[in-house]
Amino acid sequence: MSEMEVTESNDCSNDLLLLDRVFLRLGNADTDEQLENCLNRFLPPVILKLSSPHEQVRTKVMELLVHVNKRVKCRADVQLPVETLVQSYRDPTANSFIINFSIIYITMGFPRLPREQQLKLAPSLLESLENRPQSHQDQILMLVIPLLAEIKETDLNLKEKPKVSALILKFATDVLLLPYRALPNTGESDFQVPPGMSLKSYKRIVDKNQLNANQLEEMKLSIVNFISKDIFNMNDILLTLIVAAADSRFSVANHANSPLIRVNSSVDWSQASVVAPLYSLYLGTWSGMKVLPDERKVPACTRLRLKLIQYLNKATGPGIMFPHCVQVVFSSLFDVNTNSRLRNMALMFLLNVINNGEEAQLQKVATIFLRMLLKLIRSEEHAEHHPKGYMCLGRLAMKCPECFSNQFALLEELVKKIPEAVPEMRTALRDALLEMAVAYKINSEDLVPEKESSSELEPGPSKGEKMDLDETEKKATHFNEPQALALFALLEHYMHSDEPMIRYVAMRYSAVVFPQDYVPSRYLLLLASGDSQDDVSNEALKCLYGTSRPNEIEDVVNNVVKKETTTVNLDEDSAKRDRDTKQEDVFKAPKFNDMVTYIWDQMQKRKKGSNSKHRFVIGNQVLQFHPQTYQEILRYLRMCLNRDADLKDCSSHPNATSPLLAKYFYENLLESETLERYLTMITSLLNASPGIMPLTCFLDIVGCVPNEMAAKYTTLLPFLLNLFTSSTKEEIRETAATIFAIIFVNTNEKAAIDKQIKEFVVQGVNNKSLEAQCGYIAAFTNMCERCIVLARKGKFGGKGFNPVNWEPYQEAAVALANFLSHSQTLLVAASVTAVSLLVRCSALPIPNSSSKQDSILQSDTPFNIKDNFQEDGEVTKYSVADRLFKIVGNAKLPSKVKEKSLFTLGLMCCGERLPFAKQMVKGFLQMAKDSKEFEIHLQIGESLVLCVEGVNSNERRDLWTDLPKEGEAKIQDMAALKENDELLEWLLRELFKMGRHPHPHSRQATSIWLLALLKNCPERGPIKNSLPILQDVFMDYLSENSDIVQDVASKGLSLVYQNSDESQKQALVGQIIDQLTSGKRSVAQVTEDTKIFEEGQLGTAPTGGNLSTYKELCSLASDLNQPDLLYKFMHLAHHNSVWNSKRGAAFGFHSIALQAGAQLSEHLPKIVPRLYRYRFDPTPRIQNSMASIWHAIVPNTQATVQKYHKEILADLTANLTSNQWRVRMSCCNALSDLLRGAKSLHESLEQLPSIWCQLFRVMDDVHEGTRQAATSTANVLSKLCIQASDVSQGKDGKEIVSVILPVLLDTGITNLVREVRSVSLQTVSKLVTAAGSSLTPFLGRLVPALLSAAGDLESAKLSYLSTALADSGSRELLDDMRANATRQHYTTDTVVKCMPYIDIEVMKEMLPKVLELSKSPQLGTKVACAHFLVLAAHYLRVDLEPVAGKIMPSLLNGTFDRNSTVRKNYAEALGQVSAFAKTQSIEKLMKKLVNLYETKEDDSARSAIALTLKSVAKAKIEHIKDNEAVIAPIVFLAMHAPKDNESNTVEMFEEIWTDISPARESGIKQHLPALREEIEKALNSSSWTKKIQAANAIKTICKELSSGLGEQREVFIRSLLAAVHGKTFDGKQHVVEALALLCSVKDGENAVSPAIATECINALLVESRKQEMVYKKHSIIALASALAATNCNVFNQVYDIVKVILSKDEYSMEKDSDDEDNETSRQRREQLTALKEAAYELLGKAWPKDPDTQEKYQDVFFEHCSKSYPGSSRSTQLAILAGVARVLERLVVLNVEPMETDNMALGGRDKAITSVTSHVANIVEYTLKNSNQVRHRRDALNIMEILIKRLKDLQKPEELDKLRQIYQTYAQDLSKDSSHELRSKVDSIKVYFK
Repeated sequence: MSEMEVTESNDCSNDLLLLDRVFLRLGNADTDEQLENCLNRFLPPVILKLSSPHEQVRTKVMELLVHVNKRVKCRADVQLPVETLVQSYRDPTANSFIINFSIIYITMGFPRLPREQQLKLAPSLLESLENRPQSHQDQILMLVIPLLAEIKETDLNLKEKPKVSALILKFATDVLLLPYRALPNTGESDFQVPPGMSLKSYKRIVDKNQLNANQLEEMKLSIVNFISKDIFNMNDILLTLIVAAADSRFSVANHANSPLIRVNSSVDWSQASVVAPLYSLYLGTWSGMKVLPDERKVPACTRLRLKLIQYLNKATGPGIMFPHCVQVVFSSLFDVNTNSRLRNMALMFLLNVINNGEEAQLQKVATIFLRMLLKLIRSEEHAEHHPKGYMCLGRLAMKCPECFSNQFALLEELVKKIPEAVPEMRTALRDALLEMAVAYKINSEDLVPEKESSSELEPGPSKGEKMDLDETEKKATHFNEPQALALFALLEHYMHSDEPMIRYVAMRYSAVVFPQDYVPSRYLLLLASGDSQDDVSNEALKCLYGTSRPNEIEDVVNNVVKKETTTVNLDEDSAKRDRDTKQEDVFKAPKFNDMVTYIWDQMQKRKKGSNSKHRFVIGNQVLQFHPQTYQEILRYLRMCLNRDADLKDCSSHPNATSPLLAKYFYENLLESETLERYLTMITSLLNASPGIMPLTCFLDIVGCVPNEMAAKYTTLLPFLLNLFTSSTKEEIRETAATIFAIIFVNTNEKAAIDKQIKEFVVQGVNNKSLEAQCGYIAAFTNMCERCIVLARKGKFGGKGFNPVNWEPYQEAAVALANFLSHSQTLLVAASVTAVSLLVRCSALPIPNSSSKQDSILQSDTPFNIKDNFQEDGEVTKYSVADRLFKIVGNAKLPSKVKEKSLFTLGLMCCGERLPFAKQMVKGFLQMAKDSKEFEIHLQIGESLVLCVEGVNSNERRDLWTDLPKEGEAKIQDMAALKENDELLEWLLRELFKMGRHPHPHSRQATSIWLLALLKNCPERGPIKNSLPILQDVFMDYLSENSDIVQDVASKGLSLVYQNSDESQKQALVGQIIDQLTSGKRSVAQVTEDTKIFEEGQLGTAPTGGNLSTYKELCSLASDLNQPDLLYKFMHLAHHNSVWNSKRGAAFGFHSIALQAGAQLSEHLPKIVPRLYRYRFDPTPRIQNSMASIWHAIVPNTQATVQKYHKEILADLTANLTSNQWRVRMSCCNALSDLLRGAKSLHESLEQLPSIWCQLFRVMDDVHEGTRQAATSTANVLSKLCIQASDVSQGKDGKEIVSVILPVLLDTGITNLVREVRSVSLQTVSKLVTAAGSSLTPFLGRLVPALLSAAGDLESAKLSYLSTALADSGSRELLDDMRANATRQHYTTDTVVKCMPYIDIEVMKEMLPKVLELSKSPQLGTKVACAHFLVLAAHYLRVDLEPVAGKIMPSLLNGTFDRNSTVRKNYAEALGQVSAFAKTQSIEKLMKKLVNLYETKEDDSARSAIALTLKSVAKAKIEHIKDNEAVIAPIVFLAMHAPKDNESNTVEMFEEIWTDISPARESGIKQHLPALREEIEKALNSSSWTKKIQAANAIKTICKELSSGLGEQREVFIRSLLAAVHGKTFDGKQHVVEALALLCSVKDGENAVSPAIATECINALLVESRKQEMVYKKHSIIALASALAATNCNVFNQVYDIVKVILSKDEYSMEKDSDDEDNETSRQRREQLTALKEAAYELLGKAWPKDPDTQEKYQDVFFEHCSKSYPGSSRSTQLAILAGVARVLERLVVLNVEPMETDNMALGGRDKAITSVTSHVANIVEYTLKNSNQVRHRRDALNIMEILIKRLKDLQKPEELDKLRQIYQTYAQDLSKDSSHELRSKVDSIKVYFK
């Protein structure tokens, strides 16, 4: 306790006394260290005294603090007690004085702290920000910001402190907004506020902080890294990250992009709270807001705006804030500092605002947006933005049409720009204009007076509709307003523009702006329909008729009623709802009167003034419209007329509706101006451009009201005559001839008519022109027909007129009969048409038959189309019929002519009671097999109906005046009826017989003919009596292998049902349902012509013919000598037959269901599943048929499927594994469709497991298509399961997971089929993401299953390849790739997704399974298990501690796996798990590793140990530090093992040692005793490897310890001496080298004792005598080193060793044996050379100091060197030179001091010197003369220098002269050498010779 800590007394004097003592202490602190200690002790208590109530105390404290400030500010190394000050600052009871002074010293002392201490205090400082003054907050934040990136997220809890979070983010945003160029320069006083900031926020950063650009960049990087750590809410950091991403320096922006992408996908862009800060930053402070000037924010700069608007564009709904978005758009488009890119983005933002903004808000600002866009598009400087501007304009018009109302000037302005615009701009203008059309739309109620609105729905005309145009204009309608009139005038003007695009726009506006029945707009569209541009004309037609296809247009004109799809009301309620909701767009057409009047007025206008330029001249005819436009006008008027007359299906007249049209003319149009104008238009076009359209319109009128119209147009007869005789178009000829006949007959007397007919007959026969002949034939035929019809009404020929006796008619009939056999097809076709017209109304005026023909009629084949019978010259009715039959059999004639001929044959029975009608029917029946054409059979059926109806047929009526009759009303001749009933009964019997015949053509014909009879004669007695038989026949036909027959049979059954009684109806329903569900059919008769397969279905026979009939199949089976093949064919045929039966039954079911919907309701649960499945049959024709039947039967597919969902699902599940592939395939496709359309997958919860299992089986189907279908269905089911398992589904989602997960885990992910595994894994993976925490109960099974699958799913080929590879490096590389693939596999990814939901309890549950899997033989499973445990360590962290001890042993065993990849992965996992293990577990692990190292010597085991230790160190270095006493010796020893190029084990141990002791010497010193103990054990071991390691370790110790080994040296020497004895082994040289190193001591260290030195030398001498040459060399080198260090005199022994070596000559060495190759011999020579070099080195280092020994060996040595030098290799020469140099330095005879021996006389010494000088001179001279090697010359000169120096000291001139002479000889050359070293040496020797 210090004096200042005693604060109990409040006495002022005591406080002052204490403060004085502190002052004294501070004054006495001389050094920084003393001052620092004093401040640490007293500064916090002194600051606390500021809370004293006494003024004197506070004043004293202030004086003391001033002194402290002066002392501390100039001493940067003095540390302050920041931690204590922070505690005082955070104290809630502290007053403002304490807080203010604490922050002063915190700010001063914090930057002086070490980095680690700063990081420790930073979280506390950040947490203290709340409720502090802003200046304090700024100071703290500036201190902490550089550290933010390194603060761990676990040290901060900002989510619980939202105020602190907001403070930090606001300040961080301001820092990020600060541009690098805005930093204040020295001397500047004015602040330039950067964009996005206020003056206040700018000053708080830069006012008191001197920052340079690099420091600011580091601060920004720190901020980005900090806010990316998931500390804040995503919504809070969005703005900060956007600002960072817009930074001008790439490093900051790049760091922000990745977290910004994550945040972007997480935030809800529809929330205003998310987007509001972006608007605020973008716009700055609005001028209207009351804010202090310093706090007013400047708008963002352009660069930042580009980034902000990119994210503002993502806003939707409430996120698009008004009026902020308006200001954003305006400022971006028109601010001074904007640019092109920002304008482009602003327009995209505006488009988003228009599309997604709230409509109510958008309506308020639409006018502002419109003004902006108009300003933009009217500015030429922004031309590149005009396309997007137009796009926005069009979209704005669609959303807010009100703001465009009456903006005709804008419309005109945009249209005027089109001609001059570039293509891209033209397209944009067009699209904008088209979208703007809705803004100008005028509703129909605005155009039609209210009192008339109710009459629009009435089908008939009203008097109000007959008013002319002038009267209509007088009505007070909205269209009469000037704006609407101006719009129409504008469009009309544009319609005549030369620019096609303008015409297109005008046309579209005409269609969109005005209603369909508005006459002027239809007129404009009619003008456009004749446009020269196809796109304009086609679109105009589409607007007029709803389609541009010619056939469909004709249907609209003729008011063809679309066939309503009659459906069975399976669910009456849903059907009713459907009817209520379905409201089709009704096609509206203007009134005929209004349309004609308006067009007439326009025609009159076009005749006058400037409008005349639009006229069209053809010859001498002037048309007011182009002919194409004119024709379209007439067609449209004809359509209006048909609809006004309420005509349905009114094709070309005459037809069934012609009397109705005539009635409409008489009641409404006759004698009207409208009709006259219409006729004038028709005749005008007819005269100018005769075509089918004006002719058709003219015929409609003339034919319906001939009496009133014929007389008016007699002047047209010559024109019509010319037309039907010269036109090349058949349709024009026939129509013109018909009109001619009507006018002529109704305006002339009988005589003139007779004459004209005869003349036309003659012209028809004799004219040379085919077209003229055809025209004359049509003309006289129509005239005859009109006359006969009028005669029947008493209007021609007078009383008693009989057409049979009418001469012109007779001539015409004969001529026509002759034309039937003409060679010209055109004449044949014309004559057939003519005959059909005549026989319809009357009998032909020719005999029935000749006598010869009568005999033919009695035969079985009265008419044979293939018979070439030569007729006699007489023309009879029989010959006409026969020729018509021949036409049918003529293959050269078109089908249309044949069909007309058949129809004509039937009509022959209508005009009269034909005596050979039955024979004609026989002729029809004979044609059953002759043709398979459906149209022919259909026409024959119609003709048969005509034959059995006879003269009572409707075809005999006058088509212009009489309506068709039904039932008894059409019976006019009872006798004929009786006769026809007999014929019908006979015909039915014949057809029933034919129906049993298997010939396919016959069956098709029979089915069609029976249907025709049943449909047209249901009331006839024979038909009613034959209904049961008809039912059986049609039921049999349902099984036919023909779409046509099945369809016909289904329709027939429908008619049978319709005409049956109740009991028959019930039986028919049961029979059809049984066939539908089971496919049963009656056994068909098989003949040789029975068609088993369709043509080409089985290919061709060897001879090339098709295989289809029973006869052909039998023949093929016989030819192949395989009778059983026939049975296989028949089995296939039966298979097809069953399906055809089902398909046909479905047809029948459809037809009967139309009649018996209510009765079938009880069968629906059985029927609907089958029909549903049949819709997905793989055969397209069956699939299409079933689908159409389904849609016809089922009114609401969705409701029906939902109602019978369980039944359908049960049927599909049961049949998924059917024995027929088509059933399996259809079930798969149907199941996919069913599940997708279901309300919820939860409805199918019980069936889901079985569905998955069945699908897995089918995915391995033998049929490829079925496999693909099953795979597709499985993918669909997978997606649905994932959606249904989403965490938002609650309990239902959990139930689905619990149901499907076992199947996927047990059957799916381990399945042998690749597709099954793939879909299972994908499903499980996505289930984890979707189900989230609800998956927790299943993780115990899920994770082990996934880990197991990781190995099971690995490619077997890769595994085999890994095993087969011989190269370990390649194998390891491949295994690493396999492991990497496993970690990236679906299974492992799924495990990663599971990790957030795994807690320690789940981990305990699955741990036994995981540990068991870790022992799997599969590499993939092992790697996956290891990866999972690594993930578990990362996610569970401290929670893993209870189970870490169990995991580590298993992983440790895995680290010793024989596979190196497994070892690495297990070691990594072990390291990660160990980071959270208990201390005891770590200690056990370390001891275990030490024990394993001592017991296992293979490299793989030691590599595993190294990997484990390295992983532990990487995960938690503290574990290594805490146990370094245990592992240090082993690691040190291990790092000295012999290195292997293929292994990095030693390097790993070196890294571990570095982790233990970064400074190697200190680590060795610290653990030296333990190291010595371990080294001794290794040296005493029997293992040579350990001995080598120990030796290497000793060498390292000797090298690293600068202070020496001390007492430990002797211990090491003793151990080595013990280890060096024994035989030689590889690596033993390290032992002798270590022994030699131990003999050498460091400076200041005691030398080795002589005794030990002697022992070492003796041991080395022994080793040097070993015979192995390499080892001998190392031993000699070690001996040399030891001798040099110890100075022992053992030269005698050394000489004995060396003498043997030097006596050998490597060049004379020969092979030891014949088996030795040259390479071995060369190696032995090289070894001997190296050994000699070592020997010379040994001689130099071992040269004794003893003079006697020198005297004994000096001559021998120098003489040997002199002699051997020239013949030695270069390396040996260098060794000799080095040895000579060492010996010269030690040579006693060259010493100046007196010799210490009396044994050598003075003369002997001189002699010795002379001898030495001579030998050395020889060596030197030889070297300088013969060698150009720098090293050799340098060493030679060095020897010369040594010898010269000694000789000069001894004053031996003779010897010096000898050396001088050598020097002078070579000095000049040497002085020029390039080597500086040689030149220097020459210069130094030169000194001695001066």
